[in-house]
Amino acid sequence: MADVPVMANFLTNKSMQKAEIELGEYKDVKEDAIQKLREKIAATNDDTKRGLLLRKHSKADDSFLLRFLRTRKFNPEKAYELLQAYNHYYKKYPDVVSPISKDQVRQRMEMAQPGVLPYRDHEGRVVFLFKIKEWKPETYPFWKVVQTYIYLIEHLLKSEETQINGIVIIENFEDYSIWQMAAVGISDYKKMIGMLQGAFPLRFKGVHFLGQPEFFVKVYALIKKCINSKLLNRVHLHGRTLDAFHKEFPADIIPSDFGGTAPPYDGHRAANLILGDANE
Repeated sequence: MADVPVMANFLTNKSMQKAEIELGEYKDVKEDAIQKLREKIAATNDDTKRGLLLRKHSKADDSFLLRFLRTRKFNPEKAYELLQAYNHYYKKYPDVVSPISKDQVRQRMEMAQPGVLPYRDHEGRVVFLFKIKEWKPETYPFWKVVQTYIYLIEHLLKSEETQINGIVIIENFEDYSIWQMAAVGISDYKKMIGMLQGAFPLRFKGVHFLGQPEFFVKVYALIKKCINSKLLNRVHLHGRTLDAFHKEFPADIIPSDFGGTAPPYDGHRAANLILGDANE
């Protein structure tokens, strides 16, 4: 079980080595790329609100710009395009990027809608969890689910460990109902897909569905039309056969209510670790 805190503010030697090997991150490369990205942002000649917002990022901290450069392997041009997509997403979907209270996020984390493991997996990734069984779309519509994911992703990306190692999602779809399916439209799915597919400075490593019923496959056939090939290759429908899932994740690091052998997910512990103690 990886013992690096989810919100660690330091880089382990393993992650620094991974950044060099996978991202080409070296001190001189990093400094040069940050400077070139700043110059490119400052040179934006678009005087629309979108352009003005983009130019504001030229004064952003290095830590903010590094998120985009790491996601695009220190290519300033591609990092700039990602920053544009990030701004466009915020403009296109004001509902899911609107403010949400920490207490609301805490409540949803405790119910694993979504939750986060309070430790990283064997590859240093943040592991998001979602349990569909008790999800009530009439009181917690899907756009609010996406809103909670975005809050947590923005929060967790403050950690350089997360920027380098990325995230993965495990979704327990046992007891998924027709009623829940009908509550989510294609436009709702696009908000989630857009978040994972090139609009955030995020190394997204995959989503794993467990226990999904047969009719979900038909829903997924419609959703696939909105997903690019890279993301499609990272979507795994395991159903009730978890052999491939256990090859991806050692059973002893995954909660028993998500296909593993570790103790059940403790949302209270996870929320306190990531959001701070509610009593403080």
